[in-house]
Amino acid sequence: MDKKTINKLLGALERMNETAQKMQQSKELKIWSDISVPITLKEALSRLTKDELSDIRKNLEIQGASALKKGELIDLLSMRIPLLLEKMSKTMDQERYNLIQKIIRNGGSLVDPKLAAPQLDYFRTSGILFTGTYEGKRIVVIPEEIVKNPFFQENDKQLTAISRRNTEWIRLTHGFLYYYGTLTINDLFNLLEKYLNKRTNFSEYLSVMEQARVYYKRFRMDHIGFSNCRVHDPEKVKREHQIRKDLPFFQFTKEQLYRAGEPEFIERNDSFNRFVYYLIQNYEISRQEADAIAEECVHVTQMGESPNKILQFLQGRIELDSIETLQACMDKVVDLMNNTRQWFLKGYSSVELRPFEQKSLRPLPDRKNNVVDFTTKRTISRNDPCPCGSGKTYKKCCGR
Repeated sequence: MDKKTINKLLGALERMNETAQKMQQSKELKIWSDISVPITLKEALSRLTKDELSDIRKNLEIQGASALKKGELIDLLSMRIPLLLEKMSKTMDQERYNLIQKIIRNGGSLVDPKLAAPQLDYFRTSGILFTGTYEGKRIVVIPEEIVKNPFFQENDKQLTAISRRNTEWIRLTHGFLYYYGTLTINDLFNLLEKYLNKRTNFSEYLSVMEQARVYYKRFRMDHIGFSNCRVHDPEKVKREHQIRKDLPFFQFTKEQLYRAGEPEFIERNDSFNRFVYYLIQNYEISRQEADAIAEECVHVTQMGESPNKILQFLQGRIELDSIETLQACMDKVVDLMNNTRQWFLKGYSSVELRPFEQKSLRPLPDRKNNVVDFTTKRTISRNDPCPCGSGKTYKKCCGR
C-alpha cells in the first residue's frame, strides 16, 4: 500500500478506537450513576433500559413476557425475582454466595466491590444486585425486598454446602480444561465423577457450569463440548484426542487440578524456570518480563504450535543477533516445549509421552533376512540388485 492509503487506514482505526472509548465511557457513566440507599427492587429496576430488563428476563428464563412494555416488565420482575432466589442461589459458588451474604450483612450495600466487568454484568442480569454511586463512592446495592427476605438466613447452612460443592465442580472443570483444552460433555462429566468418586446430577452440573461460564469467562460451551478460553479450534483439539483414542487422559491429582483451576494459573516447572533464568541472565529484562515471555511460550506450546512459531514470537521480544545466540535460546525453548503439557497430547508433555510411543512401535524387520523391494513387493537376497536403484548389489550398498 502507498503512504496515503496507510495514513487513511491508520486514521480510520484511530477514529474507531475513539468511538469505542466514548461508548465505554458512556456505559461507565450509566452503570455508576447516582443511586439511593436503601432502594426498593422496583426503584432499582426502573433505572435500567428496556433491553437491560429483557436481559434479566431471559437470564431468569421467564417465559411469555417478551411483548410487555417497560413498566409492565418492571412490575413482573419485581414480583418474580424474590420467588427465584432459591433457583439462583443453587448455581452460585462460594465467591458469589459469600459476596451476597456480605452485602446483606452490611445492610444492603458495599463500597468498591472490586468486581471485573464480566462479574458486574453477571450480577446486573441476575436482578438482585445493582451498581451506582452513593456519596461520591461506587457501590453495589441489593434491594430491600431481598435484604429483608428470610430465605438466605434460614437456608444458610444448606446454601453454604451447595456453594462449596459448586466451587469444587468449577475448580475441577477449569483444571481439566487448562490441561486438556477441549472435552466433550460426556468426557468432562465422566472425569468429574471419577475424581469425585461419586454420582453427580448431570442437569445440576450443567446449570452450575453455564452460570460459571458467564461469571468467570474462562471457558466456552458449544456443540463440541467445553473448551478453555484460549482454544481457538476446538474441533482440531478433539480430532487430536481421537487420533490418540487408546491413550488415556493424563492422571493428575485432585490438588493439581485445583491449582490449575485458579485464575491466571501457569505451570511453572523446572524447564519454565530454566528458561526464565536464561532470559534474565542474557537480556536486560526484569523477572516479571521474562516470566511473561516464558508464559506466552507455554501457551503457544499448549496449542500444539511448532518451535518456529515460538521463534517468531521471541524475535519480537528479544534480540537474537547471532547463530550462537539463536541456538542457545532455542535449546531452552525446546526444553520448555518438551516438558510442557499439551492439549493435543491429552495433558501429557512430549517427554512423558515417549514411553507410550515406544510401546506402540513395532520391531524393525531383520535387515539380513526380511528386506523387501517395494516396487516388486518381493523379498530380496544380499546378492540381488539393491532396491535403491544404485546398480550395486544389496550387500555392497544399503545392506552393508
